[in-house]
Amino acid sequence: MICRTTGFLLCLFIATSSVCQASDLENKLNEEQAKIISIGQTDNRVVQTLDHLVNGIGPRLTGSFQDHIACNWSKDLFEEFGLENVVMEEAGEFPVGFQRGPWRGQMIAPEVMDLEFGTPAWSAGTRGAQNGPAKIFPEFSEELDLSDYKDSWVFMPAQRGRRNRDARQQEREIRTLLEEVGVAGWIYPSRGDAITILGSARVTWDNLPKIPRITLRKDQYDVIMEKMGNEEEVTLRIDIRNHFQPGPVKYYNVIADIVGTEFPDEYVIIGGHIDSWDGATGTSDNGMGTATTIEAARILSEAGIKPRRTIRFMLWSGEEQGLLGSKAWVAANKDKMEKISAVFVYDGGPNAIASLPATAAMKPDVEKVFAPVMGLNKDMPFTLNDVDSLPRNIGSDHESFIPMGVPGFFWGQEGKANTWNGIHTQKDTFDLVIPEYLEHSALVVALTAYGVANLDTLLSREGMLGGGDAQPRRPMGRMLGVFLDENVVEEVLPDTAAEKAGLKAGDKVIEVAGNEVTDRRSLVRAIRTDGEKKKVIVMRDGKKVELTVEWQRRRPSRNSSEPEPPKEEEKPKEEKSINLK
Repeated sequence: MICRTTGFLLCLFIATSSVCQASDLENKLNEEQAKIISIGQTDNRVVQTLDHLVNGIGPRLTGSFQDHIACNWSKDLFEEFGLENVVMEEAGEFPVGFQRGPWRGQMIAPEVMDLEFGTPAWSAGTRGAQNGPAKIFPEFSEELDLSDYKDSWVFMPAQRGRRNRDARQQEREIRTLLEEVGVAGWIYPSRGDAITILGSARVTWDNLPKIPRITLRKDQYDVIMEKMGNEEEVTLRIDIRNHFQPGPVKYYNVIADIVGTEFPDEYVIIGGHIDSWDGATGTSDNGMGTATTIEAARILSEAGIKPRRTIRFMLWSGEEQGLLGSKAWVAANKDKMEKISAVFVYDGGPNAIASLPATAAMKPDVEKVFAPVMGLNKDMPFTLNDVDSLPRNIGSDHESFIPMGVPGFFWGQEGKANTWNGIHTQKDTFDLVIPEYLEHSALVVALTAYGVANLDTLLSREGMLGGGDAQPRRPMGRMLGVFLDENVVEEVLPDTAAEKAGLKAGDKVIEVAGNEVTDRRSLVRAIRTDGEKKKVIVMRDGKKVELTVEWQRRRPSRNSSEPEPPKEEEKPKEEKSINLK
């Protein structure tokens, strides 16, 4: 339990009895720290702020109307708090905007069943409610009549597994012909109850998606597949109100300062991304990071602090499409990088802030900063983790700063919540909030901002990249050697498999080793299939380009008894035809 007082300060920390008792640490707090803690414990508004953001404004797909509304709203709040240099700054644009409306569906025969499904962002909707038969994606047959599939909802295979080259080619040919016939849409199964709703913004007005792509909850997919397997006629009615908006469509970062009194041109940055995927309300990812940033600003402003350095609050758009907002700001402000002491990003879900990494060189200063945090709540302890270098393979906005030599931190969080429950799915809703965790985290963020802003020096950068090397290491897990916006290559890293194969920025990867690629997840799965040499097909300047990517075989684990996979034999393509009436 957190002790709360009315009026006069200072019941600051939790005691072992029901009576609040002063600790040794309490006596070391200055007046401003004491005010910060008092406000954070007795008048914390982070939950109400989050409620308005996610339930009042809603999901905030980058560039959408709601994303713009959220940016304007947060800008107004920062101004209301009395912050300075408040701006809503353009960060970039997309060629096409996407606005998601309501969606619903039913199986209406042989019985009625409401369907739970989602569609990727920047994907096609229906033209009103569309009835059609459900059909299983066809196997090749000399007598196959694809005209029977017109206006059908086609169920794609759940597990395609390893297939020979002919089978993969035939599937591509059949799919192309079905698109020409005019199917109602493609239906894929989810991997469980959670329906992932991602998508690529790399669409143009002249090449808009036309056929809906649906991810149906796995158990419902299985029920319908079983009925069709038993030769029952299944009819679906689906209504998807997805709309495209002619571009260019802009997206924005929101910035606000508490200006430093002694070193106004030196900064501590507190932030999170304001955008979200739009299959739910974007509560956990990253409404919570937005709300804690806003509340930390309010607490510090209410406390009337006068920090030595400027505390800059930043809400970035476009994080989900590849850290676009933070990358754009860093690129436009390279002259400020040497003056940024640290960047702290909240993007880790509903659990309470519980830890932070620290190198040996920065440890003494970091210990000073977090001294007031250590005793805030015995049920939510805080630790500093010794590291040889700062982690930078997480995929959030702090990583835009680390290559520029700026210490960037991603909070460690702990608690009873399943961190990944809801992330990027239809489950990312307000019921994931654990109020005591969120309130505690907002207070920790505020104390951190204050503490770093008042250090005698900027936070040490010695060893933050590992071994004193000033060059950032390649991100872990990027086996191909590229930075991606879903399946579109944003940057090719030097001396990697991608560079040697000839991949270029702007390439859209559509196939790897015969496996269709539609987003980042399917690309990773395809790359991880067996084999050191893979054919990769990309769209480049409107044309298909075939490349060969080769990886060196990684040594098997000493404990691994898994045999090496056999190499697939090359077979000549056999010409076959499909009857299209």
